[in-house]
Amino acid sequence: MLRYRLRWFAVATARLLLRRWQAVALIIGLGTSAATSASGNIRIMTHPLLMLLAPEHGAIWRAGYLAALLGFAALWAGMQRVQIEGGAFMAFAGSLPFGARQLRRVTLAVLLVADGPLLLLVGGALAVTIAHGDPAAHALLLGDVMLLALVTQMAVLEKRFNGLLPVALACCMMACGFDTRAALAIDLLVGMAAVAALWLVSWPGPWPAPGKPALRLPARMPGRLNRPHRRSSATGSFGPMRLSLAILLRERRNELTGKALIAGAITAVAWSLVRIFDGDARSFPTVLMAQGLVALVVSGMFRSLDLTHCASAAYTAALPLAPRWWRMFDLAAVVAFCLPFFVVLAAAAWCMGAATPVRGLAAIIAASLLLCALSVPQRYTERHAVVLGTVMTGLWIAAVIKYLP
Repeated sequence: MLRYRLRWFAVATARLLLRRWQAVALIIGLGTSAATSASGNIRIMTHPLLMLLAPEHGAIWRAGYLAALLGFAALWAGMQRVQIEGGAFMAFAGSLPFGARQLRRVTLAVLLVADGPLLLLVGGALAVTIAHGDPAAHALLLGDVMLLALVTQMAVLEKRFNGLLPVALACCMMACGFDTRAALAIDLLVGMAAVAALWLVSWPGPWPAPGKPALRLPARMPGRLNRPHRRSSATGSFGPMRLSLAILLRERRNELTGKALIAGAITAVAWSLVRIFDGDARSFPTVLMAQGLVALVVSGMFRSLDLTHCASAAYTAALPLAPRWWRMFDLAAVVAFCLPFFVVLAAAAWCMGAATPVRGLAAIIAASLLLCALSVPQRYTERHAVVLGTVMTGLWIAAVIKYLP
């Protein structure tokens, strides 16, 4: 069973992982420096984890940051739910005499493969901690973060959110005991509890008892799409647009949330930089670069939407619809998702006196056009979409900085 699950994961994520590793390679290439040693570059890459060990932060900040890291891990697993859960094979496995413990072990093994990039970050942070001679409690804390991330991911995959309460308690205990005499004992206790939670058979699983086939409930669409009308929503004037929004809000909810958080972080950093620059010549180029980065990050949703529509093409081909009818509506949905970030960045430039309203409007239109252009490599050249999108975004940033009136 494990072999078939891993085979499904490899087939379902081969191209997706290629795109993600392209993004990781680009980020590492931009973040590394030839003038810095290998350990220094590793420290830069693992900075988000090493911030947990900074002594200047208090217990409240450290507990909140731990919760944020575990939330990111949950989003990471949620975005790969389809690949991790095993697809149609698990509907067959549900009719075989497999126990809940066996199924959970297989899910955990596949989850470890899916968490490869996160494990590399934790390994790099541990190497930096050991090389600098930090206390053993710091290394145990980083190990506990990975174990708690696995517990959180399993709870999210199994949709047992009541299991997150002990995780929150563990975060508070580690945050309050950091750099105290009880730190080592608390970290050991949390680690042992996390291992027990991942191993014990008594933790209820989401699968049916052996011998009972797994039941697959019919898919339900949100809101008005699920209610009958005198005029069908699928053929109404806004039916296709509702369908694209429903896919984003229901089928791709985790991916949408993750991209919204990244875009919000880029917007917040750009706003703070514009405030530091105080409206000088660096302010408006910073806003333009932030708009380009937001468009590049969000453009990945075009591929997800296209794959979802292609999966239902056998049904929609029988309807009187034009070929690839969904692309304009998907484009409108993604642009509508990005517009608030573009508007906030343009408003920041206008409030700081770095741009006139006309210039800010031109920047919003130019960023929307860039987002439309980025949909092309996402749909037609998925193997190298990340590289091509990055090149297009860089050229767009250089062009708008030089030629935007």
